[in-house]
Amino acid sequence: MRAPKPLPKPDYVLMFMTLLWGGTFIITRNALTLINPLLFIAARFGVAALLLFTLLRPNLLALRKRDIAAGLLIGVTLCFGYGLQAIGLRSVASAQSSFLTALYVPMVPLIEFLAFRRRPQPVAALGIAVAFLGLILVSGQNLHRLHLALGEWLTLGGALAAAIEIVLISRLAKGTDPRRMALVELVSVSLLALLASFLLPLPHPPAQTIPTISRTGLALSILVMGVATAFIMVAQNWAQSLVSANRATIIYTMEPVWAALIGATFGESFRAAQILGAGLIIASVALSQWRSSAPAEPITPH
Repeated sequence: MRAPKPLPKPDYVLMFMTLLWGGTFIITRNALTLINPLLFIAARFGVAALLLFTLLRPNLLALRKRDIAAGLLIGVTLCFGYGLQAIGLRSVASAQSSFLTALYVPMVPLIEFLAFRRRPQPVAALGIAVAFLGLILVSGQNLHRLHLALGEWLTLGGALAAAIEIVLISRLAKGTDPRRMALVELVSVSLLALLASFLLPLPHPPAQTIPTISRTGLALSILVMGVATAFIMVAQNWAQSLVSANRATIIYTMEPVWAALIGATFGESFRAAQILGAGLIIASVALSQWRSSAPAEPITPH
């Protein structure tokens, strides 16, 4: 009897990335009790850029105009996405933020239809409807009256920016070096966030329901987040060169699950309706990547 075929290495890398992503929500929310969200983004991406620059220094002479142009444009959307998400995290629980952010996936086919008249598959359209219902439940609303708080709207704005980023990558990444383009993205996000932190002063964060951290803990958080960001940028480019986008995106649905589990260890909790909403969002993410004519390749268990 043949032994079950193990998962390929890229799948394990992507799964580990979702764990890192899920952990960033609670770390960011704790850090934001001591630092401006935009300044935190600038520091996090600055550390990642410095690390990647050190690793890529011998290859920087090969940097081309296409790498720079694509990296700058994608970097702008990254800055909006991470910036809005970080500002929203000052008033939105980390687990809730992760599920709202996951809505970027069903947003992608809608953006492609509006921008390029690429009609979404019927199942993808169903995914959008399921995602909206999940949004209502996970945000603690009822079906008769929808009222989102500012932090939730900002988080949705970050999800929209992430969806635009994905569309741009699919259009601009061809013919570019993923490592050099990633470095341009990291540098542009860091500089834009730093500039925005001075031009857009934010009010003092509201009272937190989770413990604040010390300044030493803040510095350690920035360092850890920076290293994780650099690793994710390189690992994602490598893994997705070997794994289909559909398969990778289905694996990415684990990100909000990890965030919820990690958030629960810090005292965050979900009501039953919010748990149902979170499940619907995960279902919408999978549905939005399904192709009726060519179903996504299932992940082989072991």
